[in-house]
Amino acid sequence: MTPDELRTLFLFEGLSDAQVRKLADSGDVVHAEPGWLYREGDAATCFYVLLDGHVSLHHQGGGDDLEIGRTRQRGVYAGAWEAYLGDGAPAGYTSSLRVLEPSEFFVLPAATFGRVVREWFPMAVHLLEGTRIGLTQAQKLTSERERLLALGSLTAGLTHELGNPAAALARTLAQLQEELRSLEGSVARLAPGLPEVPAAGSAVVPGDPLRRNEAEDALVDALDELGVEDPEDLAPVLVEHGLAAADLPTDPGTVTWFARTVAVRSLVAEAAAASGRISALLASAGNYAQLDRAPERWVDVRELLDAAISMLGAGAGRAVGNSRVATEYADVPQVLGHTGELVQVWTNLLDNALDALGEEGGTVTVRVHPDADGVCVEVADDGPGVPPEVLPRIFEPFVTTKDVGQGTGLGLDIAWRVVVHRHRGRLSVDSVPGNTVFRVWLPVEPQED
Repeated sequence: MTPDELRTLFLFEGLSDAQVRKLADSGDVVHAEPGWLYREGDAATCFYVLLDGHVSLHHQGGGDDLEIGRTRQRGVYAGAWEAYLGDGAPAGYTSSLRVLEPSEFFVLPAATFGRVVREWFPMAVHLLEGTRIGLTQAQKLTSERERLLALGSLTAGLTHELGNPAAALARTLAQLQEELRSLEGSVARLAPGLPEVPAAGSAVVPGDPLRRNEAEDALVDALDELGVEDPEDLAPVLVEHGLAAADLPTDPGTVTWFARTVAVRSLVAEAAAASGRISALLASAGNYAQLDRAPERWVDVRELLDAAISMLGAGAGRAVGNSRVATEYADVPQVLGHTGELVQVWTNLLDNALDALGEEGGTVTVRVHPDADGVCVEVADDGPGVPPEVLPRIFEPFVTTKDVGQGTGLGLDIAWRVVVHRHRGRLSVDSVPGNTVFRVWLPVEPQED
């Protein structure tokens, strides 16, 4: 393509003669038949300018190629247009380009395009880099806030709709347990000498599956000799409660009643425990539903931490994958804060700690204690630690220790903004292999700007 032909494209019309000649010598005219010219994620090797034809631009979303637009406009460009960012440029194409009819393109190698833009327009490159970072960060923060607001609206509706049935279920199960105890007492008065039904939660389950199977087989044989119906169904629940043949009455009917009563008591206890977990989860979701509906309120950081832990599928002393979350809470005063934003901070810190432990697992310890005129929250893990070269920049945007595609590098930046700017607190980190501690200090009294 000649320099004069190249200058007819609006993208190059302001270049000098020498610059246009350099581009003309560096690029090629390429003919493309209908089909994908490149796909999102492919290595970004070329910068394309449409000379003639018809193309459509696509982005991937939810596993589908979403068409953004179509054009025949001569001079529109696509491909590795961010190559001017150098090492900071995306390694792959950020969109897909489809040729809809036979088309022609002026094509520059991405490395050449990036180099000439940096050489010819250094000030513009700096401005574009700053604008890109700012826009990316703003989009991330906006997207995060919109996501949390949507989650807040959803959980508010769910907690409202599920709260009443969950409370009714808890009341019904509590009443059912009382009725069972009353019924057992009535039966005991009618038939003195019956063995006492083990209380819920008194089960003694052998830890060795082989021992348990042997105990069940022995009890099945004993029940069968007594003429008890369905001994295979009754034996497991009796063994689960630590009962053997010697602990049971000898009358088949009494044994059946006793075993069925133990089974019902056990099932009701399990249902009550499950109901309690549902109520706890709804309470945790309720904290997420706040999401700054009120500008500020006095909050107990321990409740917000419990909410974040629960929403990550954990709980005090419970495991998440191969990792365990432990809590050490001291009595602390309430702080004035934005509920949703603080829960987001705790979620980011906990999620990072659990990710740092990896598949090998470990322990995340959450500590809360008073500190000077504020409250200190520590999130510690016994993972490999933050690399020394990353540690000084850990709170900067786009800095991440996660694998490519696993993190945006904005979680700790968001936490910093929420703690330091929104709540006038402090956020710091100490890290050595085996002990990484993020510390958040929040003031008890409101701080002046």
